[in-house]
Amino acid sequence: MESRIEYVEKHLGSLEDFVRKNSKYYLESWRSEKIKFNFAAFLFETLWFAYRKMYKSAVVLLLTNLLINLATFLFLIKTKFFMGGTILVLFIRIYIGFKANDFYFMKAEKILEKRGFEPEDRDCGTSMLGVVIIIFIAIVFQVLLDFYLGVTLYY
Repeated sequence: MESRIEYVEKHLGSLEDFVRKNSKYYLESWRSEKIKFNFAAFLFETLWFAYRKMYKSAVVLLLTNLLINLATFLFLIKTKFFMGGTILVLFIRIYIGFKANDFYFMKAEKILEKRGFEPEDRDCGTSMLGVVIIIFIAIVFQVLLDFYLGVTLYY
C-alpha cells in the first residue's frame, strides 16, 4: 500500500482537479508528513465541511452542536459546569482544525477511486449553495429549539 505522499504525487493532476479552489494549500498539506492546522475548518467547522461538499459531516456537526447547546441550556446552565458545552465545542473545533485536511483527503481519495480518477463536476470543488443550505437548516433548527424551549430573542 502506497503512502499518502506517494498517492498525492501519483495522482497530482486528479487531486488538483478535485480540489480546484485553494488546491496549492491542500496538495502541500497532503504531501507533508507534518500535521497542518486548518484555521478555516476550526473557525467555521460546519460551514467548512459544507463548502468542501462534505455534506454528511456538516449535518452531523450541525446536529452535534445543536444537541450540545440543548444539553447546556437544559442541564448545565443550572450547575457550576455551565461552560461545559462551550468547552466541549471548543475541543471539537480544535480536533477538526487538526484533522480537517485528512478528512478532505479521504473524501478526495474515495471519490477519485470511485470515478476512475476522472471526477465529475458535482463531486469537485466547493459549494456556496451547500453553505447557504446549512445556514438555513441551522436557523430553522435554532428557531424550533427556541420555540420549544420557550426562549425568544425579544423577552
